[in-house]
Amino acid sequence: CSRSSSTRRRLCRSTRMAVQQIELERFDVLKIQSIDTVSQSFYARCFVQLRLIGARNRQESFVTFGNGAKSAEWYAKQIEPYNSFEHDSFKMDSPKIKAEGEDLLIEVRMEGRFSQPMQLHDFPFDSQELSIEFLIKCRVDGPVPTKVNVSPRVSCSLVDSGFAPRFQWRPKGEVRCHAGTHEANGRTFPKFGAKVMVARESRFYVTNIAVPTAVFSGLAFTLFAAQPSEPMERLSDAFTLLLAMAAYKITVTDMIPQAVEPTRRGRGWREGGDVGNLCGVTRSQCHTLDLGVLRDLA
Repeated sequence: CSRSSSTRRRLCRSTRMAVQQIELERFDVLKIQSIDTVSQSFYARCFVQLRLIGARNRQESFVTFGNGAKSAEWYAKQIEPYNSFEHDSFKMDSPKIKAEGEDLLIEVRMEGRFSQPMQLHDFPFDSQELSIEFLIKCRVDGPVPTKVNVSPRVSCSLVDSGFAPRFQWRPKGEVRCHAGTHEANGRTFPKFGAKVMVARESRFYVTNIAVPTAVFSGLAFTLFAAQPSEPMERLSDAFTLLLAMAAYKITVTDMIPQAVEPTRRGRGWREGGDVGNLCGVTRSQCHTLDLGVLRDLA
């Protein structure tokens, strides 16, 4: 730092900057538009309020970026989604900067599709944790060191009118805010976010999937009511029922999660978890149809 180069002096001053303390004061989940268990993602819009402690009067800390207001705007532009599903589709409104005492407040609205690993082995009686997380691209030990904490006065909420998939899901519990760090390639960045629990409306799936599937299973046994002397009629009814079940399976495919999940008892892997019991042509149905047809053809 003893060299006379102006560039080196600016770098040396920036390395001596104090750690900027940022508090997460408010995190509102304004809207959850959709929850997709097939792609393991959800679309949400949120409102975030961050408090930059002492930023209004600490002009010496912002020598690289000018006055405090401009520095707050610079901090707002360093926020990026941590678990975005489609990074290019992420949208952030222009941040609003307000002064409050010696601090500066950053208010910003953001929306996008977020990635969320989901456990589906309890389908359709499962609950999922939806997490919205953001990074601030200022290293904890970098030229502009930054640390994020959750304020003791933090306010977290989910706007009930903004919860769109209410026919398939329902909110469960309260929104919980958190803050921490994220390490990448030996560098540590501050991270913050919120989590909300949602529970699946099992009645929707039982009524629209489980009950019709049970009806199809019962209809398979009606093949034995056909006259044994007319095997072709029984064969025709069997193929008609198979086609009806195949068409029904295609119809409900979009409503069923398609993933490979471990079974609860730990006896290997099963495609779709417990989904196989709720849709499609089951093995028992196929055996019943084959038994009814082949017995008459024998």
